[in-house]
Amino acid sequence: MKQFCLLLTFFLVAIMHLQAQTFGGARHKMAIFTPLYIDEAFDNAGSYRFSGKNFPKQSINGLEFYHGASLAIDSLNKLNIPLDIHVYDTKSKRETLAQQFSKCAADGVELIIANCSLSELNTLARLGADKKITVLNATVPNDANTTDNPYFVVMNPTIQTQLEGLYNYLKTKYAGKQVTVITRKSSSEKYIRTVFETLNEHFKNAVNFNFREVNDDIALKALGTTTQPTEVGLYVVGSLDTDFGMRVLKQFSESRKNYASLTLIGMPTWENIDLGKADFKGVEVIYSTPFYNARTDAASRYISEYYTKKMYARPSDLVFRAYGLTYRFGQLLNKYGRNINTKLGGSEFRAFFDMNIQPDYQNGKVSHYENKKLYYLKYLDGSLKGVN
Repeated sequence: MKQFCLLLTFFLVAIMHLQAQTFGGARHKMAIFTPLYIDEAFDNAGSYRFSGKNFPKQSINGLEFYHGASLAIDSLNKLNIPLDIHVYDTKSKRETLAQQFSKCAADGVELIIANCSLSELNTLARLGADKKITVLNATVPNDANTTDNPYFVVMNPTIQTQLEGLYNYLKTKYAGKQVTVITRKSSSEKYIRTVFETLNEHFKNAVNFNFREVNDDIALKALGTTTQPTEVGLYVVGSLDTDFGMRVLKQFSESRKNYASLTLIGMPTWENIDLGKADFKGVEVIYSTPFYNARTDAASRYISEYYTKKMYARPSDLVFRAYGLTYRFGQLLNKYGRNINTKLGGSEFRAFFDMNIQPDYQNGKVSHYENKKLYYLKYLDGSLKGVN
């Protein structure tokens, strides 16, 4: 009940923040777009629609992002950074996304940090290019099909970037070893295989790939059953489907005694798998993420302790991501103003995780910017840690 009341309080704070902005002549301005579903939680009179024991679950993602951003705003205020920060509910029923963006432009907003869906990103990217306002895509690993748009930044790397990073990781860490890539006949998995094959042509077979299709339960059950106990198993599960990934993990966990050692490398979607819920003892699991935070630094410990005492819960990765992006880009905006889109690289004002923001070119022009930084995490016998 205490956790619910605090979440409800933050919801009310979000509304107040939406309605009560402050403005200053020389102050730079940024905006946070996140799905709060405020109109579904409160009626026109401001009364809460749910009972005292319920909370709108669809609001949790957006509220966690908002809370991380609000904690960063507190930190920026303590540093006396002169910023005005607006918060917009992307699920508002009273205003369209385009109407909210128009308010941003009219108010002089120079940077938008967006936690929203792909369709919403398409709208924000187009409007950002038109009004020359930098839009940071904080969560969706997609470039929204942008071209000739130096005002759009992808913070969660696209699948193409993820696969290129994984190829380089395999080339460096497992030189000369056979890497078996498990796929099915779906279009996305054919794409993954094609990327690996194309890269291998370019680098003259730098990775010793063996592609293996697993299209039915018989083929799945055959995984790991014909090896010698002295064999070292090294597999890449080339599928974005986490359900399929879990099935492969389960099958290999049952046959792990057939190997001297067994390593399974998954796609970035594996960060959504709760590896601790299943028994994968003895199976080394590796996957990549752009936002790894060991939570050992002072700021992370403060946020974790704050959540423990006030929320009776652990802060999600989304809280830290929102904090890190708001903190860093708030300071960059203060330093560089509207030209922030040309000052995205480097390590200034780092919080929690590194970034490697690079321009993607098309026909000689900047198509968009993308974060190319990837961390590789290893899960083994209940322990998760960075390996690069």
